[in-house]
Amino acid sequence: MTWISYHTKKASEKYLFRFLSLENINRFLESGNLWFSRADKFGDKMECVLISDLEKDNPDFEKVEKRKKRTLINCWHLADEESLAMWDTYSKTDEERRVFAIRFRRDHLTKLVTSSISLTHTEIKRRIYGRITYKDLISSSELAKKKVKFNAFRKERAFRYECEYRFVIQMSDEFQAEGFNYSIGNSAELSFKILINPLLPSESYNKLKQMLLEGEHSEKVRDSKLVKWLKPEQW
Repeated sequence: MTWISYHTKKASEKYLFRFLSLENINRFLESGNLWFSRADKFGDKMECVLISDLEKDNPDFEKVEKRKKRTLINCWHLADEESLAMWDTYSKTDEERRVFAIRFRRDHLTKLVTSSISLTHTEIKRRIYGRITYKDLISSSELAKKKVKFNAFRKERAFRYECEYRFVIQMSDEFQAEGFNYSIGNSAELSFKILINPLLPSESYNKLKQMLLEGEHSEKVRDSKLVKWLKPEQW
């Protein structure tokens, strides 16, 4: 089954960023796996909602939840430079704080994901990758004009700062696990860069940087361009 490219023709940004906690970057560096999460595990509780759902006075939210459980998503930030807002958004605890970001060239990562055979489940309905479309779904009086081809690629406009790019696998039936690990190769052999959260205190920033420089991925470490602005003592 081939992957479907959606809403990508006008994308000019070069890179895809994924912002990770210390635990999650260690998992990626050790395994080369990308986590595809079931859509019902995301913070946006209206993931995969249809316009036909929103047009009802009393939407069938149980039906929406079942739809989300059939949808597996891996999310990235599409940009030429990392977003300051994305570093600390969604972190609930210090342990979950996004202290690293991995940055791939968009074309390279797309090729890695779409050429992988990590999931061979026979109940796959379709596989899609591309940009999210942000629509005003809260206050719009013309919801019919907000339709998109694939429901997992539309979000409320309030989330537009995410500039999200997704790899999505839609299943015919509900996926029983909360998600799955999708292998794209040996991380030591993959071409990507590692950035450190420039909002961290200088002591923490330098400690994490030194930890990376002493490891097997040292050649992948890059300072965020925001470091000189946020930590002028390092100029």
